[in-house]
Amino acid sequence: MTPLALHDVVDAERFCASVVTRSGLQLSYHDREDLHAWLVSECWLLSLRFQPGGISFSTYAGNTLRRRAIDWQRQRFGRRTWRFKNSVYERPRVELVSLDADDSERDRLESTVAGSGLDSGASGFAAGMRALDKRSSRPGRRETWLGDEAA
Repeated sequence: MTPLALHDVVDAERFCASVVTRSGLQLSYHDREDLHAWLVSECWLLSLRFQPGGISFSTYAGNTLRRRAIDWQRQRFGRRTWRFKNSVYERPRVELVSLDADDSERDRLESTVAGSGLDSGASGFAAGMRALDKRSSRPGRRETWLGDEAA
């Protein structure tokens, strides 16, 4: 099989494999293959948009594909770190709780729901509704909304 040649890049697949290797990402075999295939397709799209004159295609594609690898990573795993001028914000990874876990995990989940108004029976629900009614109030007349001058 002949390698895919795009402009001055003799083998686009090998070129994209070097971009994946230089990215330094710690990926599983399947994620690495997925990134490589995605970069090859991006390289093809870049070759369609490339205008000769100025820089070479290999320079243009190499710089762009490095950024595309970061885009793939953010699309795949989500963005977790934002860097600003004087600060860095890092969002913690989402922790999923399985509902089919062993009994100790299920007890922990049930204990958080047990104190809610809907779980405490009809009397607890009615008491919760009365508390809501006491906190809410009807709006006053129009004069109290806008003040005495507006009336």
